[in-house]
Order: sequence, then structure tokens, then C-alpha cells
Amino acid sequence: MKRLLSFKELKEKSYSEILRMQERKFRAFIRYQVYPNHPFYRKLFKEHGVDPFNLETPEDWGKHGLPLVRKADYKGGLREFVLNPQQKDGEQRNPSEIIKNLLSYYKEAGFDKERSYVFRRGLKVKLHIGAGKARQELMEHISHRYTPRFFWFSSGRASGLPSPVFLTYYDDELMRANMAKSGKMAIDPWIDDGFSLRAQNLFPCAPHLGFFGVDGGLLQMADFCVRTTAGGAIPTEKLVQLAELFKVTGFAAMPGYFRNIYCRSLKALKPKLEKRGIVLLAGERIYNRVIDDIKDALAEVGMTETRVIGGWAASETKIGVAAQCAEKGGYHNLSPLAFAIRFVKFTDDRGGYEFTSPEEGGYITIFHTDGSASMFEGYLMGDHVDKVIVDKCEHCGLEMPRFFNISRESEIGAQMQVMGIQEEKIKGATVNLTALREALLALPEIEEVQIVVTKSDPEDPYSLDVLSLNVAIRSGANKASMQREVKRLTKAQTEVTPVVHFMALDALLEQAGGLKFQEIVDSRVRPA
Repeated sequence: MKRLLSFKELKEKSYSEILRMQERKFRAFIRYQVYPNHPFYRKLFKEHGVDPFNLETPEDWGKHGLPLVRKADYKGGLREFVLNPQQKDGEQRNPSEIIKNLLSYYKEAGFDKERSYVFRRGLKVKLHIGAGKARQELMEHISHRYTPRFFWFSSGRASGLPSPVFLTYYDDELMRANMAKSGKMAIDPWIDDGFSLRAQNLFPCAPHLGFFGVDGGLLQMADFCVRTTAGGAIPTEKLVQLAELFKVTGFAAMPGYFRNIYCRSLKALKPKLEKRGIVLLAGERIYNRVIDDIKDALAEVGMTETRVIGGWAASETKIGVAAQCAEKGGYHNLSPLAFAIRFVKFTDDRGGYEFTSPEEGGYITIFHTDGSASMFEGYLMGDHVDKVIVDKCEHCGLEMPRFFNISRESEIGAQMQVMGIQEEKIKGATVNLTALREALLALPEIEEVQIVVTKSDPEDPYSLDVLSLNVAIRSGANKASMQREVKRLTKAQTEVTPVVHFMALDALLEQAGGLKFQEIVDSRVRPA
């Protein structure tokens, strides 16, 4: 079996074929990598009396009563989430057992080449035939696969301080190959026309997947890569000049930064860009208004044919990524042999859950089927999707699930009581905050809006809830009429009358986080 499926192979295979391959890797990974080598899950299986050999598919996680794993579990035991073949229940493991588990994994996962490599060298060591060299090669193989070499941080916005996610050289190889596929998805319709991708990486430079994953993927797929960062070492105005100088035809960025900061500089400086280009967005929910504003801004400076495509990944997905194949379309898991995506809904406020049917959507839960170092199974991401469609995609031909309208955990995380309740009660009314923000952005006079939920008495958790809107309106818009319209729309959407604060766009952007725009903030103090 292949470790990864190429974009061409994803197109050629049916979903049932891909699912069979994914489930085979899931079984092999759980039985011969996770259970023997992962301290947290080994303990979890034992506590719940679950035999890992009874887990045939990701859905069996719920059938056998295993709880979803959350960020709080991970933050409380970082070392416990790292695959460690050298120890078993705190005791040193015999090296022969490490090799035995790895051989079993390679056999069950269908990795014949890797199994042959390890088996032959193990046999040489056992028979003392070139044992020294064989032992060294085995050690290098084990180190390449298991030894953590670097880390990046998971987001700390919704769960406190960020937590490191560790990766090995093996993880890095898989991640770069998978990230390149998301970019190929974006340019695929133009490949036959001779489109040349000259990419500019505008993700903020920080130890997270958004920068290093995108950077690694672009280096593999672009004809030329302008390796910059969003408004960091180089001011945005200079980044715009570099885009013109190097004839950039593709941008990778956070939606808020690209729309609110980069595109404003484009319109101010008026560079001459190439006629055709793509924009890869990730890290925040992508609203239709944001896409339209980006396309209008690029058209003003010559890029009249554009494709604005969204990608989805997280630090915990590590080697996995999903992406759109069409503007405003669904997201495909382009890494089905690296990790499985399932969706859940909650059945009570004590963590009860069940897997949803496709049309229901739900909260994204991941199951790794490959990789090493920090590994996550039955892991609740917290990001929410509105619906899932399983059929042959009319845009790209992939016969795989597509999921729509992702609300990132960082946008709704502060209000989540059970790792993701998109609708929150404010003053007794049930409010969908992401839907409210989308409705407000649809007003042409509004440039940007931030939603803030707080208390009338910031120190009293039992005081009244207050829904505040920080709003930036376009030059020339009538503030009084906009005040009435914003209140009317919010009241209609939520049954709550908001407090509206008008702000200059620059002030709002600075207050809301700058490069990574905090769209929704719940600062209510909770009862002790």
C-alpha cells in the first residue's frame, strides 16, 4: 500500500476504495503503533476495557464507549501523547519487541518495502552476518521514524497558552507532500493552459503549521517561491512591491490579513500584477464577502482572473490537510491515508456524543493513521462544519466527502461549553455568532466587524450578558443610519439588541489582533 495517494490517484479511485485503504491503515496503526507505543491511549484503552483489535473503523471509537480526546487532555500530558517505542507502561522495552511491533505494523498496513528493509537487517543482526552495519541501519531507520526533531505550537486562543506538537523527520516528509497537494488542487483547472505558479507566502512567521507547512508545500509545487511573511520583517508595502517585481501569480495568507491589510496596500500602491492568479486562504473562516473583496482588489491592479481557494489544517493534524477545489465550495480531505476526518454532535453536557450522518455536519474529529511523535486519535478539533456531501465532486471529479462552511475553533472556542457549541445563549436568546457576523459583513457599507460578548458587570458572572459590535464602516457611510441598520439586523438575527461601537478600520484591526483577526471574543467571566 502507498503511504500517500497522489492527486491523480485520488481522482482515479472511488470513495469506497479509499475508505478501505484508510480503514486498513487505521487498524494497523491503532494495533501496532498507538496501543504499544502511545502512553496516553494505552492507558485510555485499559481504563475503558477496550481491546484495540476490536477497533475496525474510526466509528468504532464511539461504539466501544471511548471518550473524545480534547485539548485539555493534551495540554495536561504533552509527553504522554508522543509515540515512544522504547517504553511500555513506564518500563524499558526490549529492542526485539520494538522491531517486532514495527514489522507487524508494516505487514498489516501493506508497507512491503519497509517491512523487507527492517526484516533483512534484523535477520542479519540475529545471525551475526554483517551485524554491525545492519544494527546501525536499523537504528537510523528507527530514529528517522520516531525521534522528535522539532515542534510547532497548537493555537492557544481558545484553550489558554499554546502547546507544542512534536514532529519527526518522517512526519516532515509526509507533511510537505500533503501540503503540496492542496496547492495543486487550486491550480489544477489551469495546468493544461500552461499556468506557472510563482507564489508568495504571506502567513505570519511563527512556529506553527500555517507558516512552515505552507512554505514547505509551496517549495515543492511552485515554479518560484517568494518566501516572505505577513507584515513582519518586511512591511506590507514592500511585500506588494516584491509581488510585482517577481511577477507573483499565487498568494498564501490568512483571510483577515490579506483582505484588510495586503489588499488595502494593493489599492494604494497600484502595482501591475499578472492577469491570472490564485489565492490560498487558511486559518480563519472564509466569508463570501471576504472572497468578493479580495477578487475586486486584485482586479483593480490587473489580476482579473482569480481563484480564491480555502485550505484547512491545524497543528494537531500535522501531516494532513483539506482544501477546496472551487471557490465557495466544499473541502476535500486530501490526506485520507494520513488521517481520517469524522464529524460528531453532542448528546448531553457531560461529553456524550455520536457520529453524525453526512447531511448533519458537526464538529471535526480526527484519527491519525500514519505518522509519529505527537499523535491524536478520536481528537476533537472543535472546528464546526455546516454540512457534508458524499458524492463525485462536479468541480474536480474526486469521489470523496466534501464539507462546507468551517467555523474555526479559535472563532467560537471561547464560548464553547462542550468543545464546540456554535450557538450560544445571550440574555436568554440562542445566538449563532458566526451567522450573525456573516450577515453583518453582507452589508456593503461595513468594512469589518468584531463581535464581543461580555457582562454588564465584568467582575460579576451572574450579571446580564452584553452583545457588543465593533464596526468599521466605509468612508461616506452615514453613521446614524448604519447604527439603526446594524441594530435592526442583529435584533432580527438574534433577538438581542447590541451595543454598537464604530471604529476606524486601522484601530479595529489593531484591537482585534492584527495579522490574525479575532472575529468573535467571549470575555464573560464564568462562575467559580
